[in-house]
Amino acid sequence: MTIAGVKLENDRVQLMVNLCGGSYFDFHFKDAPLNPINFYPGDPDQPNAMGHILCFDRWGPPTDAEKSNGIPHHGEANSQVWSIVADPQIKDDSTECSMKCSLPLGGLELTRTIRLSADEPVYFVTEKIRSLNKYGRMFNIVQHVTIAPPFLDGSTLIDNNAERGFEGKENGSLNQEEPVLRWPGALHNGETVSLRQFKNQWPRISSFVFDQKDEYGWVTACNPKQRLMLGYVWKTRDYPWINFWRSMEDGIPLALGMEFGTTGLHEPFPVVARKGKIFDRNIYAFIDADEIITKSFGSFLARIPEDYNGVDRIEVRNDTMLVREKAKISRDLTFRVEFHTNE
Repeated sequence: MTIAGVKLENDRVQLMVNLCGGSYFDFHFKDAPLNPINFYPGDPDQPNAMGHILCFDRWGPPTDAEKSNGIPHHGEANSQVWSIVADPQIKDDSTECSMKCSLPLGGLELTRTIRLSADEPVYFVTEKIRSLNKYGRMFNIVQHVTIAPPFLDGSTLIDNNAERGFEGKENGSLNQEEPVLRWPGALHNGETVSLRQFKNQWPRISSFVFDQKDEYGWVTACNPKQRLMLGYVWKTRDYPWINFWRSMEDGIPLALGMEFGTTGLHEPFPVVARKGKIFDRNIYAFIDADEIITKSFGSFLARIPEDYNGVDRIEVRNDTMLVREKAKISRDLTFRVEFHTNE
């Protein structure tokens, strides 16, 4: 494993990004070493797939023919060496840097700008996708955030504002959205399973959409015993889907993916194209020749008490992000930041 890291930091937190694959592999408070995104699968075929990876130009497997021509699972971005466009530098209320990668087979280029707040444990990412092709094509982009032990255990609380979803069957079928799941409870083999905690191996993959009236989507992972929360916020017009991947061995959670993106069908493109939509939401994006598409998200860390109940909702205003607890008397968390969007 090769790590050519870019570091952004303020007085409170440190963020590390690996230029070999472009993954965010370390985000922690400086006075506490616990890193929620410390996942590393040890896969020799994907040596740089660690922490929060970018699935681009697809989410899921290639076709057999694509695979034989060198297209990897989740696309080429994780196998490319990213180049620095602008080294980290202080600008007004943040530390900023930019990097980019090109997909030699996919014909797409992505330029990423990261802004770490000067005094809050919050960073924002804007990614500009540019077509290098002389023709339009379908694609997908998914932010594949993976948490792992010791932050991840059976008590870690996962919350989000998703509306409805389904279990990903990964069998190529075109009716995978039945039966419909409603977060957080689901019935499986006569047993009610709570998706808020990772105590049951089922489902391996599940995918959810958001209410179309919701401007923002969000997901949080809280470990009250560790007194730590990790969260992500984005515009639902950028990323209308959130997907959860769970890996467990002998009843012990090994990894949990919180993956927000442009699709909820973990299948090769021919299956995605035939299906087109699920729950009246597109399951692929399209980029025309020479077109540029911009997407963004924010991420944060927060300290929480040992009896924290999880997150009820997140409210985003012009210069404030408010995280409200699931409690009669909520212990609100307030971040004084201007939420960067792609506008």
